[in-house]
Amino acid sequence: MTVNLITISELANIFEINQHTIRHYEEKGLLAPAEVSENGYRKYGLTEAYKLSFVLFLRELGLSLSEINELLESGSKIDYTKVLMERKLKIQEEKHRLDMLSQMVDEQIHLTTKIKEKTYDVKSPIRLKCLVRKQITENLTILDLLESGLKKEIFLGRVYYIIYENFYDVCIENKDGKAFEIDSGRYGMTVIEVNNEVELNYELEKILLLQELPLITIEDNERFLSSGERLTLKVLGAQR
Repeated sequence: MTVNLITISELANIFEINQHTIRHYEEKGLLAPAEVSENGYRKYGLTEAYKLSFVLFLRELGLSLSEINELLESGSKIDYTKVLMERKLKIQEEKHRLDMLSQMVDEQIHLTTKIKEKTYDVKSPIRLKCLVRKQITENLTILDLLESGLKKEIFLGRVYYIIYENFYDVCIENKDGKAFEIDSGRYGMTVIEVNNEVELNYELEKILLLQELPLITIEDNERFLSSGERLTLKVLGAQR
């Protein structure tokens, strides 16, 4: 009997895997114990530990068990080098994808700021045409837009919400519009980003503590990930 061997449980603990994984590798011919005792206990030495480490490394690279088996059977350094070069290319591609994803996450984290102070420049007077007038307690629906006679333009262009005490007007820019006119100049601006009507009302109530009616709010089609689930509104303040 060979000394200085460890059990399958001890080997599994070293590599932080379960015993079933080791047995599965043995069934696939990727690993074999150094010895099996009369009572069926598997024993492993340093050679088996190195081989298991190699198999786990190849699995981390994304090789299937059959691919690992072929590589072990060939024992070719040329084949191994080829595999490493192929996997390195895939890792670089994945790294690029993750870098892009990380950048998107950073942008979305930035958008989670509820209120941000900015300015809004109006280069020339903007005349607005009212599409729909709603009571302040009523929500805008898709039927309202359908009845207004406007189609995709409402989603592609800039939409203005002019909020009064008891009602609000949903408007678009129109050179002949008579509903409202925004003078040219630089305005203070608060950006609010909300997920539902409750959040919207809460944010508007905070702004109304500092500003007088009517409120000029602008939707620039910045819906969260273009899904329509998140609403971004720019609320114009006093001219500066």
